[in-house]
Amino acid sequence: MNVQLNTTAEKKQAIYESTLRLIKEFGFHGTPMSMIAKKAGVATGTIYHYFASKEELIIELFLYNRKKVRNAIFKENEEGLAYPDRFISIWTNFVNYYIQYPEILSFLEQFYSSPYVKAIYNKDNICFQDELTKFLKQGIEKGHIKALDVNIINAAFIGTVAATAKRHINGYFIFEEEDMKKMVGIIWDGIKN
Repeated sequence: MNVQLNTTAEKKQAIYESTLRLIKEFGFHGTPMSMIAKKAGVATGTIYHYFASKEELIIELFLYNRKKVRNAIFKENEEGLAYPDRFISIWTNFVNYYIQYPEILSFLEQFYSSPYVKAIYNKDNICFQDELTKFLKQGIEKGHIKALDVNIINAAFIGTVAATAKRHINGYFIFEEEDMKKMVGIIWDGIKN
């Protein structure tokens, strides 16, 4: 059954979702615009109507997904938690999000390892000035976290998030809630002041 996409938002959503799935399976270079169009159920020209190039599509997809991840891990109802509890909550939310959306994890890992990242971050801004970095810097400034370079803490945080999610996704070890608490506890114990 061929579903008719009527609005710009529906078409862009279909393009984004198709691009994510295809990049997870074939990588950036193995995913031509024609394949994305076919998977999304739109004409190739429609993609070029919204995105001037494949590079623009990938960068827009990165920005779109970065916002989705940020909204999923920084929950408004958790803003009042004590810093250590919020740290644990953000880490756990992050892992659970990647487990639920493995194609986003795959895409973001490829993006950060690609030349596309230079379109977003330059050498002066290599410490990603995102909400997570701000949260970690706040922890350092308020004495919750050791006074280390935020890049070190960020790498430990994000690295364990990705590794935990991938082990779960690939079926090597199914992380139950208690297992996640133990895992994030190791991270917290290593960086807490």
